[in-house]
Amino acid sequence: MSCTVTAWAPHEEGTFVLAHVPAETMELKFINLKQHSFDLGMLREVVRHGITIQIEKSPIQRVVVPVSVNVTYVKIHRTYLKDMAIASVNVNMEALRISESRLKSVPPTVVHLPAVRHIEIINSPIEAVNLNLFAKLQHLQQLNLSGNKIRFLHITGNGGDRFSSLREIFLSNNLLTTVSLHSFSGMKALETLDLQKNRISRVQGLLVSDSLKTLDLSWNRLTTLYCCEWNLSNLTLFSANDNALTWLPTCLVQAMPNIDYLGLKSNALVDGNVWNVFTMEKLKRVDFSFNKLTSAVYSSVTPSLDILNLSNNRITRLSIPQAGRGLKIIASNNFIETFDPKSLSPNVTLLEMFCNPIDCSFNKALMRKGEEIQCIKRDQKL
Repeated sequence: MSCTVTAWAPHEEGTFVLAHVPAETMELKFINLKQHSFDLGMLREVVRHGITIQIEKSPIQRVVVPVSVNVTYVKIHRTYLKDMAIASVNVNMEALRISESRLKSVPPTVVHLPAVRHIEIINSPIEAVNLNLFAKLQHLQQLNLSGNKIRFLHITGNGGDRFSSLREIFLSNNLLTTVSLHSFSGMKALETLDLQKNRISRVQGLLVSDSLKTLDLSWNRLTTLYCCEWNLSNLTLFSANDNALTWLPTCLVQAMPNIDYLGLKSNALVDGNVWNVFTMEKLKRVDFSFNKLTSAVYSSVTPSLDILNLSNNRITRLSIPQAGRGLKIIASNNFIETFDPKSLSPNVTLLEMFCNPIDCSFNKALMRKGEEIQCIKRDQKL
């Protein structure tokens, strides 16, 4: 059950309003809380284990969380919050979410939350983060610092019992320009590292992890990417969409041999070593759309490949005589003038060639048995 208290001014009205909070309340929400500094200790008479406290659209600048308050989840949204003081040691809080605040740094007292599992501090003017603050939080599984103004990440040491349960780190929509991936190698439980939508032009350091499954570097400013010091044996998704890469990341095939999704959309890839990826045995989806490829002539692709997106390039030739059953090829918006459907493996079940000088699009799921593939030249359509 949720209970909302609006426009409460504790310094003038006292705690009388709290007497009317239903005993079965599991979420207690304060909107337009008229207080600059708010001590959650005022709520100890109505707070019970498992309750969520939410403060939003309020002028508060400081929140105090004493040990005696049995709050499980604290949400603070759209406030003037500049400081949060968590008394040592709060063993009850399992989740903390702060959004649209005026925090300029992560509250150092988060180290007093040994039971916390999720920390989310987003859309605030934080410019630098010391990740060491979170290192000893043994139950922390998810850390979300997206949408801030982070330019610098600081971390020292790794391994041991540091970050022992941390599975997900989200750092998207910040202002990072350089990232040292070595900092993340010691996080033994890390499965997701999201660095998209920053200003990253340089990625350095070795990255070794047998737990990492998702690495997202999309929407940055990378022109080259060197992966020869990486060892990501269990990575399944690698995305570097919307960068400025002209070549496939160096040593990609060796560094992440088991990926099933490779996203390199909207880069500046040219013909060269692109074919290397088609030897990867578990690869299912490849997105090379919106690049500068001129040829898609590959003698074979890995049988595991399900979807190959080559749209919006400069491709003039398309040929893939060997492929696994069920391959779908998207090659629309290119410059293919001549094409023989027999140059594709019979295992290809769908081809999209819209907006080429010649269009031989087909979908075998919609074709009658024995029906021939029809090719139409653009001038014939007109």
